[in-house]
Amino acid sequence: MINSVSPGGTSVAWANQVVDAMPLAMFVLDADHRVVRWNRACELLTGIAAADVMGTNRVWAVFYPAERPLLAELAMIGYPQDELERYYPGKYKPTSLADGGWDIEDFFPHLAKDGKWLLFNASPLLDESGVVVGAIETLVDITARKTAETVLSEVIQRCPVPMFVIDADHRIVHWNRACEAIIGTPAAEMIGSQQHWRPFYPDARPVMADLVMDGAEQLLGQYYSAKFKQSDLIEGGWEATDYFPHFPGGGRWLYFTAAPLRGEQGAVIGAVETLQDVTAQKDYEESLERAARQDILTGLPNRAVLDERLDLALAAAARDGRMVAVAFIDLDRFKPVNDQYGHAAGDALLREVAARLSAGIRVVDTVARIGGDEFVVILSSPDSPDAVTAVVQRLIVEIGRPVDVLCHRVMVGCSVGVAMYPANGRDAITLLRHADAAMYEAKESGRNVCRFSTSIEGAS
Repeated sequence: MINSVSPGGTSVAWANQVVDAMPLAMFVLDADHRVVRWNRACELLTGIAAADVMGTNRVWAVFYPAERPLLAELAMIGYPQDELERYYPGKYKPTSLADGGWDIEDFFPHLAKDGKWLLFNASPLLDESGVVVGAIETLVDITARKTAETVLSEVIQRCPVPMFVIDADHRIVHWNRACEAIIGTPAAEMIGSQQHWRPFYPDARPVMADLVMDGAEQLLGQYYSAKFKQSDLIEGGWEATDYFPHFPGGGRWLYFTAAPLRGEQGAVIGAVETLQDVTAQKDYEESLERAARQDILTGLPNRAVLDERLDLALAAAARDGRMVAVAFIDLDRFKPVNDQYGHAAGDALLREVAARLSAGIRVVDTVARIGGDEFVVILSSPDSPDAVTAVVQRLIVEIGRPVDVLCHRVMVGCSVGVAMYPANGRDAITLLRHADAAMYEAKESGRNVCRFSTSIEGAS
């Protein structure tokens, strides 16, 4: 505390020496807003000699083209909020150095050749009775940092990888053009906000960058379930792949990574999250998965899926004491259609048969194409063999209706063999073999009919 800012006095002389010796640029105003100290560091930073400002109350002219209060002058009257907002809109934030004070960053174009960015703060000076007798303002040249930030910002903006950066307060400080392109939300809506969750999720929640910055990796499982893992490339980074259904233009799969950003002392000061649209890759993987499990021509489940579902149906039936029916279906008079009208007509006919079979069963049942003109239907937990007969007879009628294919009306029928669990077998292989054998009996007995297997479990 400086007891007095009037000339003379041991404490004043001592304080003046301290101010002059400081490598930090600073100046002191008295209660009448006159400059009483302007140290050497301040001379070097501003290019203004102390002799030109000492004793004057026009120090504003060093920094601004028109008269206005300095931060030191606002400090003397308690930092009125309306004045701070008027003269430093969006530029002030609470200082970590003193309670009630403010840090301000601003650009001064006339300082030096290309202007200077300054970080400054101010504090009132009190006498022993607590009366404000002046103020001190300190100045730091942050041009180099601001230039580096500008370069970094330009690099981020031009980077083809979509990314955004948040600061220690979880506010967005960068949202690059690639991020705008992939998400559809402009940077103007995001910079300075804490709503980086909004383009991704319907309700407020942390994104991966938030969790990584806060050291809350233990919560990743809560928000990303089995979709995340630690990054192999980025120290302290994590990655995940997820589907986002409500992006403009339709849902997208994104692969994203997040990593903490550290300051010179190693403390976490923010986080960066990068995004990659992997929708095409996911679609391709899903198409391969479908191809591995789906009949390409009809879209029905293939033999691999049939085996899985039959095993599940048998396990459920064994647990609940229910039946399962397996119907093996082979089309009658299919070859003449292929021979007379060509394979394209035959393919169209198979697709129509598949559609009719699918429409004729319940959602808990399964129809699969296992090759050529052969289909298998699994009826889960039918009430009785009579109920199975009713379903099969309905399918035979449906398949027997005329079909228009490539401007030709054709008619086919089908022969159906049925095996029942547990009477005809207790495993998938046995039931399918008995149903196949019963289907051949149906063909031999005149076709377009159904035959139930008479084989007893264990018989070949």
